[in-house]
Amino acid sequence: MRYIKLFLFLLLLVSHGNAFTLKTNAVEEKKWGNSETLLKFLEQNALPLKLYYELDEEDKKVMHDINIGTTYYIARDCSRDIYQAVIPLNEELEVHIYKDIANKYKLEIIPINYTQKIYKVKIPITLSFINSITKSTHNYSLALNLQRILKRKVNFKRLSKGDEIAIIYKEKTWMNKKFGTQRVLATYFKHKKSKVYKFFYNGKYYDKNAKVTIKTSSFIVPCRYRRISSIFTKKRWHPILHRYRPHHGIDYANRVGTPIWATYNGVVTYAGWVRGYGRYIEIRHPNGYHSVYGHLSRIKVKNGQRVKTHQVIGLMGSSGMSTGPHLHFGIKVNGKWINPANKIVVVKNTQSKLRRKILKQVKRYKRILDKL
Repeated sequence: MRYIKLFLFLLLLVSHGNAFTLKTNAVEEKKWGNSETLLKFLEQNALPLKLYYELDEEDKKVMHDINIGTTYYIARDCSRDIYQAVIPLNEELEVHIYKDIANKYKLEIIPINYTQKIYKVKIPITLSFINSITKSTHNYSLALNLQRILKRKVNFKRLSKGDEIAIIYKEKTWMNKKFGTQRVLATYFKHKKSKVYKFFYNGKYYDKNAKVTIKTSSFIVPCRYRRISSIFTKKRWHPILHRYRPHHGIDYANRVGTPIWATYNGVVTYAGWVRGYGRYIEIRHPNGYHSVYGHLSRIKVKNGQRVKTHQVIGLMGSSGMSTGPHLHFGIKVNGKWINPANKIVVVKNTQSKLRRKILKQVKRYKRILDKL
């Protein structure tokens, strides 16, 4: 029954866009406030506080992922009581609060049913770089993302007549609006007679020769592994809890006892037991970075200890909430989780097998770009 209600709710939102009122229902579009929390939201809307207090500790932490300014929707019945609310938790999951068939409030975390479309465009740079792209695509965040991707290779202060950019990108829409990150799959920037190409593959941007810029601050892979059992994702079906939850890291699977090493110089801020992650280590690095290592069988460092890149800090295990021996490895910067694949580097030169895969994709996208 609740899924029928949700379908009708979403159908109404898609049909009417902004807030509107019917004889028996009202759907409102709102923005998540600067100091808003889920607990405050429940309290202000006369919803049961137990919806928050009955969450486990990890899900309570996840609720802090709701970004300031996030657009969310609530539906009211003829008595002005909320019977449904949909709040995006991140780009993949949403908090769904609803009344069940017994007229009791429930809270669940479910996937966002967004649509996604690939666009291919070529844009002459007649204004500033940002303004030219924004005017053509009506997408300011896309323009900012392109500037970030190209900034090491393009001098945006020295643009010339005839400059152009070609882009292949994915755009998400939800509730008839642009939603989340618009992923740039491939692009080139043409300045005079030269072209700068960038191609996306597995979290990084490569040039047309499948080379990636290596920074001296890049982290290294934290262990030898047989396979990656889970990637960083904002939507993962938890194998033990049997519900959706973000996975803020990469899981590297290997034998119990496999050495785990520090991925960069830093100071151990915690070495001990954490519920869910078992034996757990957190290291503080320069520039606001922290790395974490979970499910260890043994810890070999202490709180406050200084460690160096590649120093062994523990051994792989299956402690805590785990289905088998692996390392959960995560990186956060200024308190925000990021995809470790964007930061870590395996070797300076891309491995030959990986490079062949990247070049195959590069060739396909380059052919499309050059025909635009």
